[in-house]
Amino acid sequence: MAVVVIAGRTNVGKSTLFNRLIGKRKAITEKVEGVTRDSIKGLVVYDETAFTLYDTCGVFEKTDDVILSAMKNKAFETFQQADLILFVVDGRNGITSDDEYVATQLRKLGKKILLVINKAENISAVEKNMSDILRLGFDDYIIVSAQHGKNTDELVEKILKILKDEKVVLEKTQKEPAPTIAIVGKPNVGKSSLFNALIGQERSNVTPIPGTTRDAIDETITLSGKEFTFVDTAGMRRKSRIQRKTIEYFSINRTIKAIELADIVLLLMDAAEGITQQDKKIADFILSNGKAMVCVMNKFDLSNVSKKEYEEIFLNQMPFASFCRLIFTSATKKIGLKQLTDAILEAYESYTRKINQEELGKLVSQLPLLSPNFSRGDLRIYSIRQVKTKPPEFLVQVNKKELTDDNIKRTLQRLIRESIDPFTGAPLKIDFKGREKR
Repeated sequence: MAVVVIAGRTNVGKSTLFNRLIGKRKAITEKVEGVTRDSIKGLVVYDETAFTLYDTCGVFEKTDDVILSAMKNKAFETFQQADLILFVVDGRNGITSDDEYVATQLRKLGKKILLVINKAENISAVEKNMSDILRLGFDDYIIVSAQHGKNTDELVEKILKILKDEKVVLEKTQKEPAPTIAIVGKPNVGKSSLFNALIGQERSNVTPIPGTTRDAIDETITLSGKEFTFVDTAGMRRKSRIQRKTIEYFSINRTIKAIELADIVLLLMDAAEGITQQDKKIADFILSNGKAMVCVMNKFDLSNVSKKEYEEIFLNQMPFASFCRLIFTSATKKIGLKQLTDAILEAYESYTRKINQEELGKLVSQLPLLSPNFSRGDLRIYSIRQVKTKPPEFLVQVNKKELTDDNIKRTLQRLIRESIDPFTGAPLKIDFKGREKR
């Protein structure tokens, strides 16, 4: 698929343009320099034609900061993949020395470049800066306002024309979206290292400094012949420690959104630290949102606790997630990746499994024998039907809905797992419906 990359210095509206073109808020957009750290990928679809679009961090000339250096290197790696680079400048406030530096570096790449003059809400302000802008040396340009959507359709049409003129192959049809796997956990548990190990390339910035990842970034790979989109996310600290309207605040909101949009969530925990209260809260949030989950004890090579001991600790401290696999990995040493991919495939199969109605009917007839909850009392269960997948959802018809409670729900979930299918990794949703009075 054709690759288009957005480039430019900080705070020229690159992420706003990215969000506008892909049609959703995926990159963080705030009036703070350096918000975007990783190269974020999205799909632009226009008139049944699609291309891949990357947003990158702001390019700057010099820094002694480790994270900023990693950001800059990642941006230039992404530029190398481009069929077309959108060089974004601020038309409202004019050209700076950083813009001139970016222009010089981009020309060295030998890539096709389209100059995008952004923030053109007031065209008279842009006209005053045009002579300086054109001195950058790019004759092919377009004036837009990403924030207000001005000329963005024209920008996409221009992008497609350039790609066609450059003989770049364009996708004419869209495939069904691949299932999404979000990698989540506290800061510095190895999420980005695992993401890179799974996809086989350095897509996420990895440094020993907590909070390196701010945006949710993704990559699609094939596991056992099926495509999955992996999403790396920002670390989730306790809300009480996060100030509102900060970059971390918006990053955590992106992580929450990534969980809500995912099919499977990999919950990473630090084996050297053990299972924490925050790990339990994140796990509860994942399952409460109806997502399949695989628990991953990362950095296991640094732990003195055996797998058997950790499995016992896991069942004792997280009994509500006992149907999920616990996998032991070392992302940096690429240990446990085969077991992890097997667990991912198993969880997805459970998440999408549809049970035969005959099996559910058999379970209903056996309920009085399987549990004392259904052998005494006034509650009567007449039928169980599976009405949905992702996650599996069952509708239970009873004589009186008011006689049901969470204990009855948990008992039915347990019996379905024990008698029909373990649904490993997938939560089960149970809804009750009372018999209509005649």
